[in-house]
Amino acid sequence: MLTVFIQVVKLLFFALIGYVLAKSKIIKSENAGILSKLLVWVFLPCNIFKTFAKNCTITYISENYLLIITSFATIATLAVVMYFVSKLMTKDKYGRRVYEYSLVIPNNGYMGYPMSETLFGGTGLTNAMLFSLPFSLYIYTYGFCILTKRSLSLKKLLNPVVISMALGIAVGLISIPIHDTVYSVFDSLSACMAPVSMLLAGIVISDFDLKSLLTNGGAYATACLRLIVIPFTVGGILKLVSAPSEILATAVLLFSMPCGLNTIVFPKSIDEDCRPGASIALVSSVLSCLTVPLILFIFGLA
Repeated sequence: MLTVFIQVVKLLFFALIGYVLAKSKIIKSENAGILSKLLVWVFLPCNIFKTFAKNCTITYISENYLLIITSFATIATLAVVMYFVSKLMTKDKYGRRVYEYSLVIPNNGYMGYPMSETLFGGTGLTNAMLFSLPFSLYIYTYGFCILTKRSLSLKKLLNPVVISMALGIAVGLISIPIHDTVYSVFDSLSACMAPVSMLLAGIVISDFDLKSLLTNGGAYATACLRLIVIPFTVGGILKLVSAPSEILATAVLLFSMPCGLNTIVFPKSIDEDCRPGASIALVSSVLSCLTVPLILFIFGLA
């Protein structure tokens, strides 16, 4: 449990650094858009391409197809259920989109992957990435569109993240050889994702009154569903159907993560109000310091 707690707190320190830098005027909060654009145009595409190119191979998928089937089924069910749940949480149309996305997508890339590797080693990380393939499809198609106010059309889906995902899938399935130097460049750029996204979260949060963010009832309702109800429900169902241990471990770990930070990153890239996403990210991330270790302990994973 201590390892999990330390991992969560370490990431929160990045957000704290961003918050302090912005509050002390060392960094201007209006320049946060630069970090957002770097994430959307450079760091995220590099991470997506590398992940799909390395893991989306015919051999690996054929041996671990149950991970993908389980993930697809869970994501599809959550997407339908949370679409209607979000309508009960606010009358604001864009706010509903933020709640909907937050309830469906956990913070896998920035927190789930590092924790999977810490707890279960390289195999656990690979399983987490494979399990997250359907998450990526949701995030960079429907999720990207609803958070950036784009319609779900082929033309508007031609964005950096979707293009990098398509290229990564093609490279993985066809087994196109890529030099190790190229992969090392992508690895270095991908490593910037977690710290930069958390720094961005801290900078964005500095624009708002902490009291207003921490007293948002919708954020606590979202955090309760995201951190407690969803992981216990998913884990309970998988235990009931006697799912393989690696599927249970991967699903419970990833679904116990706090809300994803794209509710800050994507809106910031179009100068949309980040307050709902900032409030949800802050509340769920802080509470996850307690809930994640507890859930993993209950399921015997930590």
